[in-house]
Amino acid sequence: MEIYTIGYQGLNIKAFMAWLNRYDIDMVADVRRTPQSRKKGFSKNGLRETLGENDIDYIGYPSLGPCKEDRDELYKTGDYKGFFQKYLNFLDDQDQQQQIEELYGLVEKGKRIALLCFEHDPKTCHRTVLAQQIKKRSENGFKIHHLEPF
Repeated sequence: MEIYTIGYQGLNIKAFMAWLNRYDIDMVADVRRTPQSRKKGFSKNGLRETLGENDIDYIGYPSLGPCKEDRDELYKTGDYKGFFQKYLNFLDDQDQQQQIEELYGLVEKGKRIALLCFEHDPKTCHRTVLAQQIKKRSENGFKIHHLEPF
């Protein structure tokens, strides 16, 4: 089993779609708290439409995005270790655990899912922590692939 992550920072929608197609992604799980973007094509409705035109499903999980207060604190302090620990604690909530279980179930059924957020570098994005939490549900051979277009 595999799960993918991708950030669209620095990409246009055409390049983004090329990366999804290159890895045969059939579902994008949008894990941004606010699925809006100033980048053309990356707000929820436009993205859903473009994905659909390419036979890729869209599913939104805004409640799996970190809260604004934690993101603001990260921008002020640059403390990624603290940010990721707060996010991990946040994921312990029952609602988030159910959504993680849902994502794991989709992967287990053979869906090729890419967790989507903005940041290019997976080391500076909550999607990496989320992918690791999904992976924990597997007992063997689960792989995380971070798609890094450049």
